[in-house]
Order: sequence, then structure tokens, then C-alpha cells
Amino acid sequence: MSRNITATMTERKPLQRAGSILLSPSKRGRLSEDGEGKPTQELPAKEIWEWTLTSAAVAKCYIRDAVTMPESQEGYDFYWLGSVPCRKVEICGLVVGLQVFEKKILYTVDDGTSVIDCVHISQQHSRLQQANKSVRLPSPPPPPKPIARIGGVLKAVGKIQRKYENRVMLIDEIFPVISTPGSQLDHWRVVRERHKTHYSRTGPFVIPIVDQPRTPTMFPLNTVPTPSTVVSVSSPVAALSSPIRPNPEPQSPPRLRHPSRLRSHNLTDTAFRLYVKHFIDNAPEDSTKDESNSDDDVDIYPPQRRYTSQILSTPTKPRRYDHDEHTPRTQADETPKPGSSELQSSINSCKGFTLSYLRRIPELSLMAKRVVKQRAREEDKKARNVIAQSSSKSSSGQPTKRAKLDRIGLATKKKRLFQWAICELLRDGSIVLWDGPKRPCREENTYGNANASMLWRYNSSTTSDGTLFSNASISNSTLDDGDELELSDPEPDEEAYASTKPELLIPSITGALKVLASAPRGQVVKRNELIGGSTKDEILGCLRRDDRWAFIGEWNVAEALDFMEKEGLAWRIGPDKWLLTQ
Repeated sequence: MSRNITATMTERKPLQRAGSILLSPSKRGRLSEDGEGKPTQELPAKEIWEWTLTSAAVAKCYIRDAVTMPESQEGYDFYWLGSVPCRKVEICGLVVGLQVFEKKILYTVDDGTSVIDCVHISQQHSRLQQANKSVRLPSPPPPPKPIARIGGVLKAVGKIQRKYENRVMLIDEIFPVISTPGSQLDHWRVVRERHKTHYSRTGPFVIPIVDQPRTPTMFPLNTVPTPSTVVSVSSPVAALSSPIRPNPEPQSPPRLRHPSRLRSHNLTDTAFRLYVKHFIDNAPEDSTKDESNSDDDVDIYPPQRRYTSQILSTPTKPRRYDHDEHTPRTQADETPKPGSSELQSSINSCKGFTLSYLRRIPELSLMAKRVVKQRAREEDKKARNVIAQSSSKSSSGQPTKRAKLDRIGLATKKKRLFQWAICELLRDGSIVLWDGPKRPCREENTYGNANASMLWRYNSSTTSDGTLFSNASISNSTLDDGDELELSDPEPDEEAYASTKPELLIPSITGALKVLASAPRGQVVKRNELIGGSTKDEILGCLRRDDRWAFIGEWNVAEALDFMEKEGLAWRIGPDKWLLTQ
């Protein structure tokens, strides 16, 4: 086949050279009117399709590319991303929707360019389905567990497939991204570079040559050692024996687009819930604090639960003749754990968010107003369509009056939107009830959270320049509108909420591990375990006995256990077994 292609290309070369001498550059572009905007295809479509089945054909792209790239017109199942064919793509974006079905999980991913639904069928469910063919279980298998949450960053590799009028992605590989801002920016940089250098090439597509792995060179055993060989052999050992682990730099929180810059199709209830969660997770401390009342706050709101710092600081009886023992010994009760002071300060500095406090955030209030007005416009448009259809059927019908959204109605619907978002976040396990100190509510004009601009991205660019986050581009008239009523004073016994962070779960998980470790031996035999240790499901079941943790998920427990292992508060003794360090 390759000989026929070579012969065809050699026969066409004289005609192309003659045309290139006689035609000008402008006329040369007019010769391909039928194939304008499509890559010139010299190879047979079957060979290109066979190449797209390989792992080397996976293309990193934006979600907009995956949704809009044209299909092949030769009857084969692949797409053209510029001048490169592909069937599978790699995307990276923010999870804005999550639906768990009996056999699959549907992730809705948004990277700022477009939105796509990603269908993931877990391997664990497929294995259980194959096992059920021979052994019939009395109860149906549990639904698959999502590995990412709403608001997290997800990277996925899969096949693009048409479903009705839209396109979906059948996921082959999926994994959440821990370092949210850096990984997304790295993916965007790679895609932008490939658009410039690879996807926008002119000319026919050529299948790239894959380098074959080389056979390692065999050296004789009776080689006389020389200084050069000794250095070359000993240097890797020295490098491996003393690894240097760089200290991780603290990363800034991810920045969402400012609510004033959102388009109409992004003004939805789900987007507002995502913004509320983003603010609760990453809100900085208030810059203007009243130092005179700092001591009173501690007395007014005493912690009602025993935190990890109180559990670890149990007084122990001092040992005698400690000065005579010259050999150092590790004592779990006397040696302070690393990071315990930081953990105590982080827990003590945690303050809850009330509904009144969130309603006084200018950015959240602005987005709630825009979402309510967008919903009113959509309802008004539907009402006009219904009236137009009814008037066309009966011309004698009287026009129906439509109620406008006044100031009172706007304030009421905004408050309901905030209440709905908080209830949804509670059901998702993203936030929990907080019985500690609360953030004080200030007037909207004297809002003391000066560092809140770090949470929003005011421009559409994805660069990390510091000028992106200045407040110069947002006028005060955009945030403060005269068509809103003044908010009522907050109630003194108003409920507060806190983000479900690992530091918040550590005291309860510590208590759960102690309860499970002191279980009777009969219960241990039921778990078919000869040694101690508790699984995540057992810890989660113990935590859910308290209504405060009724809606948290397994991923919350997993994050807290990993954090405890890093801080030296717990260790993993098996694939899914955990114990306290003391």
C-alpha cells in the first residue's frame, strides 16, 4: 500500500511545481474551495482510523475543541482537531455537576470554554457484574462511588461520542487533581502550545514514527574497574541513598471569575452554589479585627467539644531519674507531636459562616441578584411564548398581565437562593453545622474582608499576573445597586456553618478510632480481623451517629485520615486499616 502512495505522490509533483510557478499566493488558496477549512488528507481514512486507536493519538485539548471539532466524512469514527485526527482526548476542568446512577457516574465538567458530560463506568462495578453471573447475591450491589466532588478539578481521558444532538465523553482514565490551580494552568499551557505548533499545521497529515525501545547494552563481567567506572557506578547509589525532598510551597486558592463578568448562560443555581462553597472553603480572615473584644470572644464561645489538642495534651506523671538516662528513648505520651500547635491554632481560629454574613458579601450578593433576575427573564420569556401561542389560537383573548420583579420580591428570592444553596451544601457534605465562634456581621459599606479579591478573577485571561486581581476594573456601582432593600439585623442565635476540612474532622475521627479500638472481642471476630485497626466505612458509620456528621462522605474521612498520617496522629497498618499513634 505504501508503494502505491509513493507512486501517486511522485506523479503529482510535476503538476504542483508547474502550478506553483504560475500562480500567485492569493490564487493558490482559491484552488481548494471544496475543502476549505479541512485538512488535506493524503493517507487512506482506514490507516488514519487505525492510528487513532493507539495511545499515541490521545489529544490534549479544551472542552470547546472536543465539542466543536468536525467529524470525518469518510465513514470512519474519528474527528479532526485542526489538522490532527483523534478519537480520544484529554481534558481538565472544574466539576460543576455530579449524578450517580446504578451502573455509572455522570460528571459535568467545565473548563471555562465549554461544558461536557463525562460518563464513567467503574471497574469495580463491572467486576461485581461478572461475578454475579455465577453467584447470585441476596441484595443488589452498591452504587459506584465518585472519586471527585462538585467544585473539584478533574482530569479525564476518554472517547468522544455523539449522543442525540450533543457530545459526551466515555471515560477511560479519570483522576482528581490535588493541586488545583497549577495543574489546570499547566494543561492550558500545553493545549495552547499544541494549537500553535501541532494542531494548526498546513499540509497532509503524516503518521508520526514511534521510537522503539532500545535493548540495553550488555557489559562483560570481567571488566577492570577504572576511576571513571567507579564514579559512574557509585554516584547513582549516593544519589538514591540521600533523597532531598523539597518543601512544598503554599499555594494560593483557586480563583473563579468575578460574578460581574459571568455570562447569562452561566447564571444558574448550580453555579451560585459553587460560588458559595468556594467562598466558604477559601475565605480569608477579616482584615479589620477588634482587638479589645478578642478575649471576650473566647469567653463567650467556649468550645463544647474536645479537640485534638486537648486530647493529646493529657498530663502524665513525670518519671524519676530522667537525668540519669543518657540514652534517648521515644515516649509517645511526653513527646509533642509535630504540627500539634499549628493544628490547635487552626482549629481555634476557625469561625463559622452564618446566613446573614454570607448575604453581606458583595460578590455573593451580586451573583444572587443576577441569578434571580436571569431566572425572572427566562420565566417572562416563557410566559410571552405561551401568550403568543394562545393569542394565535383565539384572537379575542385578553392579554394577561405579568408581575414585575420589585425590590421586595428581589430580596425575598435572593434570601431563598442563599437558603437553598446552604441546604444543598449540607446534603453534599461540603459544610457542617458549627457550634464555635462565628464571623461577626458588619455593614456592607464597611466590609472588612479586604483580601477577598484574591478569590475572584476579574479578567478572562488565565495568566497568573498580579494585576488580574486588583479591584480597579470593578466599579462600586456594579456591586452597590440602589434597587435593593437594606438587610435586617442578624439574630443572636443564628446557625453557623463551617467547611468540612480535615482539621475539623480530626477530633471526631480520633474519638471514633478510640471507640472502635475498644470494641469487644466478639465484634472483632465478626470483622474477621485478628489485629486491630478500623476501616473508613467503620469510622464513617461511627461518625454518622452524630447528626452533625450525618451527610459527610467517605472522601471526607479519607482526606482527614491522610492528613492525620502526615501529621503523625494516625498510621495505616493495612490497605484500609487505621490506628492512632497513641
